[in-house]
Amino acid sequence: MNYSIRCIGLFLFLALVMTGCAQVPKEAGFSNVEELVGQRVDYRLHWNQGTEADREVEKAIEELLKVKLTPEAVIQIALLNNPNLQAVYEELGITQADVVEAGLLENPVLFGQARVPNKSEESTNYEFGITQNFLNILMLPARKKLSGIRFEQVKLHVADEVIRLVADVRKSYFSTLGAKQIRDLRNEITLAAGNAFELAQRLYSAGNIGDLELANEKAHFEQARLELANSEVALLDGREKLMRLMGLWGPQTNWSLPEQLPDIPADEISLERLESMAIENRLDLAAARKEVEALAQALGITIDWRWVGQIEVGISTERETDRTWVTGPSLAIELPIFNQRQVDIARLEAQLRRSQKRLAAQAIEIRSEVRSLRNRLIMQRNLIDHYRGTVLPLRKQIVDLTLKKYNYMLVGAFDLLMAKQQEFEAYQKYLEAVRDYWVIRADMQRSLGGRLPTSEQNQSDFQIYPDAAVTVTEENNSANKIN
Repeated sequence: MNYSIRCIGLFLFLALVMTGCAQVPKEAGFSNVEELVGQRVDYRLHWNQGTEADREVEKAIEELLKVKLTPEAVIQIALLNNPNLQAVYEELGITQADVVEAGLLENPVLFGQARVPNKSEESTNYEFGITQNFLNILMLPARKKLSGIRFEQVKLHVADEVIRLVADVRKSYFSTLGAKQIRDLRNEITLAAGNAFELAQRLYSAGNIGDLELANEKAHFEQARLELANSEVALLDGREKLMRLMGLWGPQTNWSLPEQLPDIPADEISLERLESMAIENRLDLAAARKEVEALAQALGITIDWRWVGQIEVGISTERETDRTWVTGPSLAIELPIFNQRQVDIARLEAQLRRSQKRLAAQAIEIRSEVRSLRNRLIMQRNLIDHYRGTVLPLRKQIVDLTLKKYNYMLVGAFDLLMAKQQEFEAYQKYLEAVRDYWVIRADMQRSLGGRLPTSEQNQSDFQIYPDAAVTVTEENNSANKIN
């Protein structure tokens, strides 16, 4: 009996030694994610896990919010504070737990039973034993390798979510800043329309214009007010989206933006190797490759072990009815007669083919996306150049010429105000074109995997801002008063 207990105890001790030290790291794989992201963008990452570093991050965010936010500051705040990104980081811990579990042995099974004889002179029969799934031990290296591949896939996925957030924040920033500048411009347009309507009312009261002219000016004014209201809504929506991306709430919502959109760079990004750069740098494509690798590994394991069923080995001891103890090894082998894993193999083969085809389709889509964004970026640059090189100077010239004619009493005040409003409208289209350029550029950065192929060029100093609303009065016969 003592020998049997020692054998079973030794078996349990060996199993505990092999698996008892396994632990799940708290920041599993996060340093690898930081390295992947650092190769593509220049921002700091932080995984909020209730440490002293979290409070330092909160202080850093408060400092960034004290000044007008640049695109870099907004992106940095989002990367430190976005709750959805923090939730994505937890996928690292979940998958790391799977990796640790893949390296653990199954728990041994301890069993026992007692059988009472039907003769009073006989003793009760006892049997004890412990068994272990031996196939689980044999497949341990293959399981660990497969789980390691899946962990690499999750790291790539998490890093890609960071790059995706950077692009989303950048796009939202320029959309919101554009909405702010357009709102300010619509305010000037409304002011000009209000001046025109006020002048029309005075002229109407003096009997110099009729009902039609007054109604037209009122309609222009009311339409300008509607456009101003729409621009206010667009600005508020943009701010709210940007706040959601930055994870801000409460007193943190009192932040401000610069007054103007930045001008476009002096030179456009190089066209060379854009497609190959995207294929090399896109983390979502790399994650898709890892998925194919993981499925191929799982299929190989299934094929290699398809003829091997469950194998249980152990030690058992039994006391016979004559009080004699017998002890020895035990073995149970599953015979793969009916199920040779053919269903699992067929399923994995189909999943592998599906992943391979999706990978090929994704690569084609990325190449097409890069070409399309490049074309849009060039066309947007041409549009901006046309506005600031032709349309805006032409509108300014029209205003100046109309002002001269007004001073010589060759045109009326409403003609001058209309020319000024048309200049404002053209400038709004220019602002929208600049805003859209930066949004497309953010999409291009995302499409290329996070970094543009050339460094940022020096920005042009060229800026055109139309004068503020023109006020026309009968008393001074002037149309060039600047508010």
